[in-house]
Amino acid sequence: MSKNPWSTSSETAETSVPNVAKPAKRKWRVLPILWGALKKTCMALGAVMLISIIVSGWMVSSLVGEIKVELPEQMVLYMDLDGDIGDLPKPSSFADPFSNTGKTVKTFIDALNRAKNDDRVEGICARLVGGRYDLAHIQEIRAAIKDFRESGKFAYIYAPSYGGGLGSYYLVSSFEEIWMQPVGSVMITGINAEMPFLRGALDKIGIEPQFFQRKEYKNAYESLTNESMSEANRHAMNSLVADLSDVITADIAADMGISELEFKALVDRGLFTHSEALAAGLIDKSDYADKLIEKINEQVTGDSNSKDLAYVSFDRYIDDMMVQGDDFAAQLFSGEVDDSDDEGRPKVALIYAVGTIMDNDGADASIQAGLMGGRVAGADKIARALFMAAEDTSIDAVVLRVDSPGGSPVASETILRAVQKVQEEGKSVTVSMGGTAASGGYWIASYADQIFALPSTITGSIGVLGGKLSAQKLWQNLGINWESVSWGDNSGMWSMNTPFSEGGEERMNAMLDNIYDSFVARVATGRKMSVDDVEKIARGRVWVGKSALDKGLVDQFGGLNDALDYAAVKAGAADRNGANIVIMPKPLSAVERFIEMLEVQVAAGEMLGIQAALLRKLQPIISEFMIMSDARNSVYSPVIDF
Repeated sequence: MSKNPWSTSSETAETSVPNVAKPAKRKWRVLPILWGALKKTCMALGAVMLISIIVSGWMVSSLVGEIKVELPEQMVLYMDLDGDIGDLPKPSSFADPFSNTGKTVKTFIDALNRAKNDDRVEGICARLVGGRYDLAHIQEIRAAIKDFRESGKFAYIYAPSYGGGLGSYYLVSSFEEIWMQPVGSVMITGINAEMPFLRGALDKIGIEPQFFQRKEYKNAYESLTNESMSEANRHAMNSLVADLSDVITADIAADMGISELEFKALVDRGLFTHSEALAAGLIDKSDYADKLIEKINEQVTGDSNSKDLAYVSFDRYIDDMMVQGDDFAAQLFSGEVDDSDDEGRPKVALIYAVGTIMDNDGADASIQAGLMGGRVAGADKIARALFMAAEDTSIDAVVLRVDSPGGSPVASETILRAVQKVQEEGKSVTVSMGGTAASGGYWIASYADQIFALPSTITGSIGVLGGKLSAQKLWQNLGINWESVSWGDNSGMWSMNTPFSEGGEERMNAMLDNIYDSFVARVATGRKMSVDDVEKIARGRVWVGKSALDKGLVDQFGGLNDALDYAAVKAGAADRNGANIVIMPKPLSAVERFIEMLEVQVAAGEMLGIQAALLRKLQPIISEFMIMSDARNSVYSPVIDF
């Protein structure tokens, strides 16, 4: 807590006289012996130190979990909004291997709900420090902030400048007062979606992209196959941007108390100086951070220079919530919770499917996830958790949280079958969609009894694509001749040294047709629609939650807590607070997380700096190549970044 939140040789000779054998003279090699002993000693000490660090870290982590440091009886919560939050806890790192990894979108929102009813909390003082939030996560956080304000407590936000674009301002607008330092600026430059088209460059170096898609809107590899955007792609993107802008405009205009047309006029201007932003109503006060602290001190204590008011980090408040056990699901993220006191309450399993869907999330998959800037949703673990929930007689319902652009259709089918198994045991499956539940992400959700989404959730993309890159022309240009010995007409089907043969193309298309038809059929079954009706909204097209609701792809708007409430009621409780929420599979303990971190980070070569700024800029392209190299067919849609 703080009073101010921002303060080695040899010689030979010949002789005709035979030498008399003499005992070999012992040579004492002192330095090599000492060096060898020193190395062995260092290795031993190093091993002891490593073990000591692991054990000590585990003990400290455990002790911290036991010590309950009381928060002050009067406090203001301050939060740094840096975008460093997602559906799952952030993985541990070498810099802080035993850090508390329980901070998630859910625990963030649950802590706001706790603070709303906590008499010790006077209000919130937030600071926007950069980063990028998923648009759907913004909507969940916005709703929680507005709910907090309904208690009559204040919620102010400050930044030297609001330069994060419309998405950042969308979050900022939910606060009661928006403060900005003089000389700062506000940027609300609208929505701009850009795609690189590499076909011209590939042709120049002799690389031929051979990809097949089902259907016209399935355009994940269009940036490789085309020199420009197709009409179908442009049409879908225009609709997507229009839907997102409608959602954002309506919400911000309501926050500002102006019409949507008036806000659109502000967006068209794009950039505002501090005085212009103040005049336009985009900010409420142009002043410095210390002045905001003085105002809060005056408001709470009556003395603007008060040294008694405690400012408590919101992350510290979340930690306290977990230690005190105020939120069972939040406490579960530590992997150390005891649920013995929850006997008799309905039990709801919460299972996460976050990241690119692959068969497993082993080291190889994790390396790819690192290059792709995201996570792997391993079908083996997710399906196993679902099967366990189906077989566990104490589990009454399941909530599947999906935030995935898709991936392997085989892996997606594995998860879907597990969902079906839960339902066959008479238990409901509710899906909560996060920022993206498209392609394979929608495949695994299609059988759900109820689907919740946010208005900005990217969903649908019912389609499939696959293929390869042929480097035959490149090798010819370089004077490299590849020879092969094979058995089977299509034995070299997946070789990058030759293009598809006529037979290879036919087999490829047959596979994609089978996957597409299967995808459509599963959606028709799950959504209780005809195949023809599904075909009209499929064809690889991506929808925003707002349109997905109209098309019948989702059932209602709501965040994760809304889905948990729904599932809890189905299980016989009044709401999620009356149910026992169990995260499956159980999160790893601190030591288990550290061991897993060692395995993954060493395998991935994190120390080589693969997260450098250049690779982050190239991430969208790298992402597509990694998906392509992992699977020869894909129900995947690139994440659209606005």
